[in-house]
Amino acid sequence: MTASLDAPSNSPSVVAGVIQRLSVSQLKKHKLCPRAWYFAKVLRLPEPTTGAQQVGTEGHAQLEHYLSTGEDVLGAFAKAGAHLLPTPGPDLLVEQPLDGAPPLTAGGIPFTGFIDLVDARSLASDGVLRITDHKFTSNVARNAATPEQLADANTEPGLQMVGYAAWALSQVERFPGLRELELEHLYYQTRGQRLAVSVLASVPVGHVEREWRAKVEPQVEAMKAHAQAARAADVPANYGPACTKYGGCPFMAKCLTGEPKTMSLRDKLLSKPSESVPATDAAVDLPAILPPDAPQPTPVQVALEVAEQPAPKRRGRPRKAPEPAQSTSDLRVLFVDCVPTKHDGPRPESLTGYVDDMHRKVAEAGGVDDVRFAGSDSSLGFGKWRGALAMAARAELPPPGIYTALGVAQSELMQVIVEALEPAFDVVVRGIR
Repeated sequence: MTASLDAPSNSPSVVAGVIQRLSVSQLKKHKLCPRAWYFAKVLRLPEPTTGAQQVGTEGHAQLEHYLSTGEDVLGAFAKAGAHLLPTPGPDLLVEQPLDGAPPLTAGGIPFTGFIDLVDARSLASDGVLRITDHKFTSNVARNAATPEQLADANTEPGLQMVGYAAWALSQVERFPGLRELELEHLYYQTRGQRLAVSVLASVPVGHVEREWRAKVEPQVEAMKAHAQAARAADVPANYGPACTKYGGCPFMAKCLTGEPKTMSLRDKLLSKPSESVPATDAAVDLPAILPPDAPQPTPVQVALEVAEQPAPKRRGRPRKAPEPAQSTSDLRVLFVDCVPTKHDGPRPESLTGYVDDMHRKVAEAGGVDDVRFAGSDSSLGFGKWRGALAMAARAELPPPGIYTALGVAQSELMQVIVEALEPAFDVVVRGIR
């Protein structure tokens, strides 16, 4: 059960910078963002419990009871997948602990946690062992993993399932003749239509051994080093999707404002010439580094002090001051794959020039000619240029005005810029295709 993978709170997994035990969920958290893992497991900062987690906890408890006893206590979500479950029986391993004899280890560190379901009914005849993890999700079509992901320890789903498979390989006496593992995610949809889907990956024993040795063992060594960091700023952060996944990182504020800057590329992109600030202006402390998906902070405006002047004398009833109206010249309007047919004020301007400027700035900061072809040795490699380009756009918005973005589907650069700017624009109009 996913909720029970972590070590009990009264038995910390990381003490004084030394990892004493690990869990598969820790591997997943560290893979998603090493700094978030550091906050949660090294600094032991509390994490809130969400409603979705509560639904998953209840569903897992129902499935555990049903598979162990045969008593049908399944709720509406879990019942939708009853036809995909094996017949309950004592030979099924339900909520199987990882810290048995021998325990699962990596880098000399033992693992703790539980596997939802281990089905060895095909082991004697076919040498096949099925390992199942139950997943409760709001949208199966959008959130389900693929079989390829389940078999790849470089992905979040695969890291979990390869870890479970590695445990099975360590149980030589319990699973004799094991030659193939079926890694299954069984999804239960919690919104809209009641349905369940099985995603299955069949992998040979040798594949699991290679994935564990080549991908998981090095990650554990990195976790050892990160656990000994003196401060969170010394641990890398995966700015971008990791900041907003699962409802948003609970450590976002501390990550942004509590530590010095650590990413040289971001420093290059966000650095601007220093400007003298009048003594009458109030300085406002704002985060120096923002991830690509962070909202733009709103600076506090303080009126300048001026000498008080006597009000002119008026006869009769004082007139009511008119309410200030926002001028259209102060708005940012974006037309995506369409153009306005009628407009007042300034003529629409193509966003292409702005996109070219942002691309040039990011390319220069990364030391490449074109961010889309950055090599693996570049800080923009492996697609990281998208986050850097989005960050640069949010840090330097185009001036107020009316803009058009045409042919978005044909330009990766334009796609990234439009997605980054959309939350910051006052009006966005999209063409109908």
